Amino acid sequence: MAKIELKALPHREAIEYFRSKGFAAQLQRFHHLDHFREEHARDFVVAKAMRDDVLTAIREEVDRLLAEGKTVQQASADLAPRLKELGWWGRSIQTDPLTGETQEVQLGSMRRLRTIFDTNMRTAHAAGHWASIQRTKRALPYLEYVQIERPTKRHDHARFHRKIWHVDDPIWRRIYPPNGYFCGCTVHQLTEGQLRREGKTVSPPLDLEEEPWTNKRTGESFMVPAGVNPGFDGNPGAAWLDLGQDWDRMTPDLTPDRRALERGIIEGLRLRRVGDGRETLVITDAASQPIKMITAETATPDSVRFDLSSAPTDASFLHSHVSEATFSRADLQMLLDTAGHSVTAITPGGSIWRAVRTRNVIYTEAVKQFGKSRTLMFWEELKALPDPEGQEIFGHARMLWLEKQGVLTYHFRMSARVAQLMERYADLLQRLVNARPET
Repeated sequence: MAKIELKALPHREAIEYFRSKGFAAQLQRFHHLDHFREEHARDFVVAKAMRDDVLTAIREEVDRLLAEGKTVQQASADLAPRLKELGWWGRSIQTDPLTGETQEVQLGSMRRLRTIFDTNMRTAHAAGHWASIQRTKRALPYLEYVQIERPTKRHDHARFHRKIWHVDDPIWRRIYPPNGYFCGCTVHQLTEGQLRREGKTVSPPLDLEEEPWTNKRTGESFMVPAGVNPGFDGNPGAAWLDLGQDWDRMTPDLTPDRRALERGIIEGLRLRRVGDGRETLVITDAASQPIKMITAETATPDSVRFDLSSAPTDASFLHSHVSEATFSRADLQMLLDTAGHSVTAITPGGSIWRAVRTRNVIYTEAVKQFGKSRTLMFWEELKALPDPEGQEIFGHARMLWLEKQGVLTYHFRMSARVAQLMERYADLLQRLVNARPET
């Protein structure tokens, strides 16, 4: 019998979390304290990597490490020659942009690469694990903190070991591991039945013994739980999944009840998408009550099809996107060729795209003026951009143009990566929207 080799599958949620990140601003790249706490959930940064080509090289290797299952040692050996070629290796003289002082600093080294890779891997896996926890918390509502037994374990974390709290307990926003560099702690999910069978109980509230700590780079003061490294006293997954107040800003047309209902749906769709990689569509009635849900086939994960004529009047179409791009032609057709009220899409990285129909116009009339003429005018510029950046810019420009024509109202919330892309090509975006093609 042939030997079957089993390979670990990539941690999809961790990869989605990492790929949603933008780059930290230039002035936040010199010192590891310049970019702090929840900011790391939005942006990728490596201290002293001031140039984008260096930061890109490191980011790409972290991505491969997550996607291909390489070891930190392999990734370090692969990346070191590239960083040396870019001149980012060994000791160097640099000027601190905050203080203006010139100092000798450490750039790349095998020791630094180990720290960079290990920290990003642990954080990405923790964030991905949190997404999985949120998706399954109805069946597995409790988390148990587990400190892995090893010679290098931190004694300060022993007081968290085997403590159990509900998934939604606020304590997981403060001590969710990792709680420091190279921290090996983790959490295990438990059911109600497991608690009973194993004789376990929910732990009483824990005194975090918070201590004041001041970031010497920004002057900001924080209360940090004892034993937790400053900057690790947060939950990267919770920060990644949090929509903040953006959803309220994007839904001025909805009543508070409908706003809450549709928010719950899109949050659930995002968790479903990062878990299985497929797009799912939910159709609601005029009161935002779900009446139909369709999930894409595995072979065509980005394609959900249904009979447009069956959509109710003033329906809301809410769905997940496979990519970070805004609405596709099929999305626009779904809204404009029905009596629908709105279409909303949420991406793995947390971009939200929402369009509300403001006047009756069929899909072909709405987009034909924009599509063909602008494709011809800007083809060379768009084609020269890395895939899928050209498509993302073109799609966003199309939505801005449709809003300008009064066809719909367009609201959006972009992930850090997408927002930086649109800012980088703001001139091209503006020209796409405002072009006057010859007829």
